[in-house]
Amino acid sequence: MRILLVLCLATLTTGLLAPVASAEPARGAVFSGTGVWIDIWDAYEKTPDKVVAIAQQQGVSVIYVETANAKSKVDVVNPAPLKQLVVLAHAAGIRVVPWYLPGFQKPKVDQRRLAAAMAIGGTEAVDGIAVDIEATYVKNPSLRAQRAAALVAWLRATYPKAAIAAITPSPVNMYWPIFPYDALRTSADAFLPMCYPPRRLSAQQMYDMTVGCVTKLREVTGDSALPVHVISGLAGGLSTAGLDAAARGARDAGANGFSFYDLATTKANGWAALATWSAG
Repeated sequence: MRILLVLCLATLTTGLLAPVASAEPARGAVFSGTGVWIDIWDAYEKTPDKVVAIAQQQGVSVIYVETANAKSKVDVVNPAPLKQLVVLAHAAGIRVVPWYLPGFQKPKVDQRRLAAAMAIGGTEAVDGIAVDIEATYVKNPSLRAQRAAALVAWLRATYPKAAIAAITPSPVNMYWPIFPYDALRTSADAFLPMCYPPRRLSAQQMYDMTVGCVTKLREVTGDSALPVHVISGLAGGLSTAGLDAAARGARDAGANGFSFYDLATTKANGWAALATWSAG
């Protein structure tokens, strides 16, 4: 009986992972350029006017804002300010991409919360959506990878024209023993790796790690043109030299986008590093 159940699950997953819509450059471009990140614990979530003002001042292309995580009590935290954020950002010519951190324990809840994230702007549609694939609540590595891939496949099937990104752990310091790179590439238009150093690194080490983050992702997906937006950080824990090295590494590796996690901890040296990446 158990073997039959496993086979049925495998068959279902295979169907979910079938290509629904091939990646399009226009969708991948949604995640290009510089970005800022805001999470549900951040006071900035409740002050959209300040977020947009900072983004305008720093020439930021995309605002990434968390709508909820698997442990949240509601599907969208701070819905009213987030709706205002979408309106204000669009008026300033800045894209807004909501992101959600699923736990993969309750697939239907994860689906519902991604649908809610897509709708935060009301009649003002968001520009794309990102799924933060990092939680390890599901201890079985195979099941966790299967559910992660199935969730993003569901998102693609439900929103075939949406720009979808997979936020992933750094491929250089990957802690999932099984990670569904191929399946995610089938459904996602871009990868946004969290290229955070595992310890304090020299500027050269930071540069090398960031370059490796981009090149490794393109290697494991088998896609040399994979749109990659590097998320470096944590901004508050990096030296000026480290911030600059991350920016240069992402630039030299040909990353399509670059940002630091997160807005609240990005200071003048972080904005200078973003400018270094933008200068090309």
